Amino acid sequence: MFKTLIKALLLLTVVSTASFSATYQVREVVDVKPQPKAKLVEVWIPLPYENDWQKVKNIKVSSPFTFTVQREKEYGNRFIYVRHEGALREPIKITVEYRVEREELSPKKEECKLPLRYLLSDRLVPVEKFKKLAQEITSGKETDVEKLRAIYDYVVSHMKYDKSGKGWGRGDAIWACDARKGNCTDFHSFFIALSRAVGIPAVFEIGLPISKDGLVKGYHCWVVAYPNGKVFGIDASEASKHPEKRDYFFGHLCDKRFGITRGRDILLSPAQHGARLNYIYKAYEEVDLYPADGVKTYYFVKKLK
Repeated sequence: MFKTLIKALLLLTVVSTASFSATYQVREVVDVKPQPKAKLVEVWIPLPYENDWQKVKNIKVSSPFTFTVQREKEYGNRFIYVRHEGALREPIKITVEYRVEREELSPKKEECKLPLRYLLSDRLVPVEKFKKLAQEITSGKETDVEKLRAIYDYVVSHMKYDKSGKGWGRGDAIWACDARKGNCTDFHSFFIALSRAVGIPAVFEIGLPISKDGLVKGYHCWVVAYPNGKVFGIDASEASKHPEKRDYFFGHLCDKRFGITRGRDILLSPAQHGARLNYIYKAYEEVDLYPADGVKTYYFVKKLK
């Protein structure tokens, strides 16, 4: 059934004067299980985003089926879209390789116009419900940076990094506020709700933490906020786990990570038939227009610099 692999080399020409402090070679392996009764199998594989502090080069895709590279309009996230019409009688493997150049994000002036989306609610981040609390936290603060710091200190002090029990990991801002614990998704959903509630644009980003070469287990997420038109990286969950780095993670994001997608309630490209995705950092599949769980994603990373 599977004859010759379709191999494509997608080269991105990037013009940048940034001096990147870390370079990672990434191999993403997507295993798709058989779907013997299917009429249509679709797989979306997210590609890391690009901006001033992150570039992606030498993208190479190996797939037994044809694919396209798509970009959704709301956040600019990119996806490799694989489509197969007919039954899938054997498991298949899709491999994506690329090099990520990453630099530390430190506070800087942002010249571009920010999307209105960075101020609006998500399904699990209802901004209106946090306005009173956000105003109390930022009372007496004059600038956006001062307000953002007050929110940051409140979240870091209010919450504990704790993945016990149920409810954590969904990024439910109300749950995080009430439970006073959670993982990085919960910390930063709460933070974004408060930031947007006082009119400071902020966006959720999710990607991979890099501590050593090899298989990366799990994900990490953080926030990029824009007080007074400046770019501030925020990692409240890391600050909670490492109090000695509390000042650093207000404004800075270390280069021992790279981002894959940004935003919540994600509409893929082409659009999926199921509900918008809470967030996405690994492959997503639909079979006959319905969400399926027949894919597994593995990231292997090697630090080159």
